[in-house]
Amino acid sequence: MKTQRVTLLVSKEDKRRFKELAEDRGVSMSELVRQAVDAYNVSAIHETRELAALTRELRQAIPGMRRSVRAALAATNRALANIEARRSER
Repeated sequence: MKTQRVTLLVSKEDKRRFKELAEDRGVSMSELVRQAVDAYNVSAIHETRELAALTRELRQAIPGMRRSVRAALAATNRALANIEARRSER
């Protein structure tokens, strides 16, 4: 694999954290960064797109859901009114 150098400027604290993470995983800091970029690229971007698509679908479904809830509430109220009317007849 041909490699190229990338200069990344980070704070002393970030460098210390990167080094600790890399050592804990038994990899170089370069490998740690590559793995992080790979993980971000695969999961975060894909999940963000999926979440956006699901949000759009949900927003489209909400008006129909509200209508269904209102219809169910109206049917429940009618049923309760009928029950109450029957009790009153006795």
